[in-house]
Amino acid sequence: MGDEKNWVEEEQLYSRTYEKEITEPFNPKDVDIVSQPMVVSNIVDQLKYGDILLEPDFQRHPDLWNPTQQSRLIESLIIRIPLPTFYFDSTEDDKLIVVDGLQRLYAIKRFMVLDIDDTDRLALTNLEYLQEYEGKKFEELPPVIQRRIKTQALSTYVIRPGTPDKVRTSIFTRINTGGLTLQPAEIKNSVYRGQAANLLKELARSEEFVRATRNKIDPKRMLDCEFVNRFMAFYLLGTERYSGNLEDYLNDVMIQLQKESKATIKKCRSDFFKAMKYSVSIFGDKAFRKINANRRYGQINKPLYDAVTVNLAKLKTPECEKLLKKKEELLDKYIELLNDKKFVSIITSGTAAIDNVKSRHNIIYNLFQEVLADD
Repeated sequence: MGDEKNWVEEEQLYSRTYEKEITEPFNPKDVDIVSQPMVVSNIVDQLKYGDILLEPDFQRHPDLWNPTQQSRLIESLIIRIPLPTFYFDSTEDDKLIVVDGLQRLYAIKRFMVLDIDDTDRLALTNLEYLQEYEGKKFEELPPVIQRRIKTQALSTYVIRPGTPDKVRTSIFTRINTGGLTLQPAEIKNSVYRGQAANLLKELARSEEFVRATRNKIDPKRMLDCEFVNRFMAFYLLGTERYSGNLEDYLNDVMIQLQKESKATIKKCRSDFFKAMKYSVSIFGDKAFRKINANRRYGQINKPLYDAVTVNLAKLKTPECEKLLKKKEELLDKYIELLNDKKFVSIITSGTAAIDNVKSRHNIIYNLFQEVLADD
């Protein structure tokens, strides 16, 4: 995919002239987090038996630390340097999902849980102080050192089941402050486990979405799921329910998707695929991209993506076919729009402002209707 980070334009959500408070307070009584002291051997057992979930819901790479970083964490345990606090989210079936501490836990897993003959098993390397243990696996350390590691105390907190989803989302965001912080889409994928998260992942991985976005959206940190999340929010909730806080709005649609009927999910899926199909057939590689100062098409623009895809999804298939037949006329008007300074401004600056959100969706709607009305 090349240098993926440059394929999607960075979005300026809130401009200086738009100072809307973007936090919504909740009842502090809903914050249900308990301290649960552990030692390393507890963590090892839970990793061994699958009671701590490192990968399934986050779909992140749990092994972003290199062997040196992992080895030095083990070295910290040996010399009894306290590790930062671990945070977990407890599921209804008593599994623990990692909120903060994924890389540290994966290092412990590689060193103490994997089979000794596993090619991914960690042997200590580039230690800062304990060079005598260089190249050693856990079982090759002196028994006294093994016991010291296993009995090292860890500070852990667990978010208990029943904590409201929006509260859990806020907790995830606030306490996940380590070197590899979770992206918003990763947080949603963990908090809204089940139907909502599964639908986002399915659509993000679909051939239709990948083709429409020209395989330019990096799935590694679930940016592709964020695009689908945005589509679902404006498609299901409409701009009339948008109140100025984009992140809250994206959470609202996840809550709704969790309880939607199979028939509604089926229609969401069908209309999403329709929108992606006609984005490709009508706009081709110009889809969702502004025109730069050098008259070339730039990066994928999220607000433009939202407005185009949602408006296509809400059209009937015969109307989409009519737009396709009148593709040249539509593209002429579309390019004219992309050269309009006012329109470019509302898809570039303060893109989460209520007026800008509603304006761009209305402008694209009117563009499509104007072309459909022409005979």
